[in-house]
Amino acid sequence: MKFKRFTKPKFLKQVGREMLGKLFGRFAGDLAAKSVAMPAAELEDDAYFKELSGLAMAPDGLPDNLIETLFAIEEMANEEGQERLEAAATLAGLDLKFDDKSSHGDIAVQVFLAKPELLAEKHNEQRLIRLASFEYYGCKSPVDRADAFAMPDKATLDRLASDLDAWFKEHNRGEGTAHVEVYALDGEFWFLVRHGDTFARTAKVDRQKTEVLHFRPAKDDVVVYSPERDEIRIHAGTKGEKELYRKAFGTRLMGDDDYFSERKAYTLEPLRTKGADALDTEGIEGLSRVVLREYEIAFDTGHDEVLIRKADDIFAAAADSPVKRDPIPAGGRLVRAAFDFYFGGCKKPRTVQVRTPNTLKLGRHCDAHLVHRWLSAQDFRAVVDDGDGGDGKPRWKLMMDGRVISEAGVRGGVKVQA
Repeated sequence: MKFKRFTKPKFLKQVGREMLGKLFGRFAGDLAAKSVAMPAAELEDDAYFKELSGLAMAPDGLPDNLIETLFAIEEMANEEGQERLEAAATLAGLDLKFDDKSSHGDIAVQVFLAKPELLAEKHNEQRLIRLASFEYYGCKSPVDRADAFAMPDKATLDRLASDLDAWFKEHNRGEGTAHVEVYALDGEFWFLVRHGDTFARTAKVDRQKTEVLHFRPAKDDVVVYSPERDEIRIHAGTKGEKELYRKAFGTRLMGDDDYFSERKAYTLEPLRTKGADALDTEGIEGLSRVVLREYEIAFDTGHDEVLIRKADDIFAAAADSPVKRDPIPAGGRLVRAAFDFYFGGCKKPRTVQVRTPNTLKLGRHCDAHLVHRWLSAQDFRAVVDDGDGGDGKPRWKLMMDGRVISEAGVRGGVKVQA
């Protein structure tokens, strides 16, 4: 099964088409070996980037080495990354002529084309990984729908976009800007939502002349539905947008705007109960090692008291301490933990953070599949409901491997509301 995908296809629009052509040209042999045909050069921008996005998100699309390069370029395509790359290019004596209209992405691509190892070096130095935050929402009676949920059709996506548009218009985000695309990846359905953001004004400088540009920025959000766990996770900027997606996707996918209402997705107690064994990766193919780097404990004393502990390896630090102590104190609530995940043969780890009750932060969206498998295997998934509620009706329990069981058995099927 392929786990690596470039799950930020909208970023490709930030790189000029000429520069993209040169970049993909470097991987012509790998693309040919996978029978991947690039979009025709004569296509208009909208059609060209739509096809390119489809290739990036396809289950067996771009070669792994190209995906790794795209992630490195995207992660360096910012003000800090540009400054690092420009200084490094000058120091290395590279004769690069950055165009005055070059974007951050253009500059990162040009450095890669001139000296790939320099981009890799500067990328490794930039240790502060920009984490993508997902909030999880389950339901009160989750059902394993892995074999029952169907890809929403265009009509459903259009109705969903219309629902979103109404909210965006009311909240000054523009009218008629929402567009929803869906991709089936690793047993999940990834909805990429593009919409307008709040109107912006910015100064534009060209040859000593300053103009003020008036425009509405485009914004991209992500909503992922897992049929296996019957839950969604949302990556969006504001509380209002997250609540909008929670209700709108509940309505259009399940016929109930409050279907995804349960926020209890994660627990960190295995760090206490299992100790270092909670970090075991045995049986998770593609994941070689997990290290606990940081945790936060809250004490309900009425004084907002918290304890934060950091180390290269929390459990190793406690074991090597000259004074015997527990790696995780017995008191207080574990509310956040940061881990280093070592994927496959990668020497450089990627950061993953869990904040209870329902927030997961990832360095890359495509890491989610393996991270979820590990969290479930090590009991970091929280129980949604269990036992008899006193009304004689069986309650449902979300098992740690993602299965949902009850005495009555698993009910299946889903009707996508028209």
